[in-house]
Amino acid sequence: MMDKKTVLAVIVCLIALIAWQTLVNRIYPPKPKPLRAVTATITNAPQPRAETAPPVEKSAPPAPTKEVVAEPEESRPAEQTATLSNEYVRMDFTSWGGGVRWVELLKYKINGSGNVMLNGKEFAPALALANIANAGPDAVFTLEHPAADTVVMNRHTRTGLDVTKTFRLGKGYVLDGTIDITPPPHATPPTNTIDLVIGTATPVEAKELPNFLTASWLVGEKYQYRELKQIAKNAEKGVSNETVNARWGAVKSQFFTMLLTPSTNAVQIAYAAVELPRPAEWKAKQPPQGVSATLQLVPTTTTGNGSERYEFTWYAGPKEYERLVALQGGQEEVMQLGFWGVISVVLLKSMNFFYKLIPNYGVAIIIITILIKILFWPIQAKSIKSMKAMQKFQPLMTKLREKYKDDPQRLNTEMMKLYKEHKINPFAGCLPMVVQIPVFFALFTMLRSAIELRGASFLWIKDLSQPDTVGHLLGFPVNPLPIAMGVSMIWQMKLTPSGGDPKQQQMMMFMPLMMLFFFYSSSSGLVLYWTVQQFLSIAQQWWSMRQADTAAPAAAMTSTGKTK
Repeated sequence: MMDKKTVLAVIVCLIALIAWQTLVNRIYPPKPKPLRAVTATITNAPQPRAETAPPVEKSAPPAPTKEVVAEPEESRPAEQTATLSNEYVRMDFTSWGGGVRWVELLKYKINGSGNVMLNGKEFAPALALANIANAGPDAVFTLEHPAADTVVMNRHTRTGLDVTKTFRLGKGYVLDGTIDITPPPHATPPTNTIDLVIGTATPVEAKELPNFLTASWLVGEKYQYRELKQIAKNAEKGVSNETVNARWGAVKSQFFTMLLTPSTNAVQIAYAAVELPRPAEWKAKQPPQGVSATLQLVPTTTTGNGSERYEFTWYAGPKEYERLVALQGGQEEVMQLGFWGVISVVLLKSMNFFYKLIPNYGVAIIIITILIKILFWPIQAKSIKSMKAMQKFQPLMTKLREKYKDDPQRLNTEMMKLYKEHKINPFAGCLPMVVQIPVFFALFTMLRSAIELRGASFLWIKDLSQPDTVGHLLGFPVNPLPIAMGVSMIWQMKLTPSGGDPKQQQMMMFMPLMMLFFFYSSSSGLVLYWTVQQFLSIAQQWWSMRQADTAAPAAAMTSTGKTK
């Protein structure tokens, strides 16, 4: 069992961790990058027979406020499509449902080949209406492109409503939209709300973990989300929507998001889990899944005849911090940087700064690691000094343990007297670890969704956002970097001055094994940081111990009067 001193040390370390206060910084908005001219094309396409069936969903879609009436198949006109594009994105619009069929991200590749695609043909078009009869995802709109950056869609419903959608591609990945709904003369105002499809988020690559798939929204300054598992559990309970006063709503994967921001706060979000086609190489028993969501908007303006206008922006692109901040609505919260967010932002900005100087993110991570080590150098030095001092009193501590082995309370009292008399801090050993925990977790949360590291290479590492697997041995992945990290931890422990209870020292020998297990499947960017940090700590420890060893004889000679 651990003695009271050890228990107290653990408690102090935990309190220090919990009491860590996040800094309050106002992140300055970035300057938008110049864009090339937007282009638009429009085409007529014959109706393919294979695409008349809706996508199969794991749970029932959110219940609309009004029944959506599908067009008869035999009378459905040929699909019209239009494309708006700039140097970053190509958005494909469809007259079937009156929305965005898919989004092609021109700066991001899948496995180094084709471009990343968001949403998809097999899903409801993004920005389709979900609660207006004869104007929903199955309705057919007319499609026009009056300007190079603009697409306009119109629909006259059987009930006499005129629905006009206007989309304009702006800077980067941002689409500005308006929806005008006009009732027939002397008719009751149509809806007072609309349910607008945000989109369907799916894993871009098979190696992405499903826990990154979420529907999320922002209420005031509070970020809220529902992961895929929670959405499935809610569906079993009959829950598919939540009443919210949201500034925006989004669906996202590990690195990409579709994010809908209305001019006036939304009042409800609905979400559903969607089953995806099973790839040929898919080995898991459960088929791959995605997350779809709709956001319920209230009118931005309403006229006397009951006409309503809804205004919004739609972002479809990478979870790139600077671009999300530029939206100026708290959209950067979709990155889920969490409790250590301020530190994560500092580390992210630092990493991008050093990348501009030396265009390699592996080198940038190493530079950040060196700066962090310099920052924590005095704390580590003080810890080594304290452990060295405790080592000198090991014989006396051993005698105390033997003398009071049957009286733990007296043993702790005598040890505390010894620490106080010789000004030894028994908690100094855990201090370096405690102060690095915020940095570690901030770096962990930043690296897990930093789009900058996606596909970034360093030495043998092909992707810093993934483990550095170089091969497989009996089906088990071989990751050299975590192995090197584990070896460095054992090396450091061998150099560390022994002190305290020998049983506790034996327990600490399991730490490298535990950390190896934790880091083995982590992103190689994170493991690179911790491994370099370990080797820097070894260098500091060797240097500090050497300084202490060379200073000790000189001090002894001075005290005995043998030096002049």
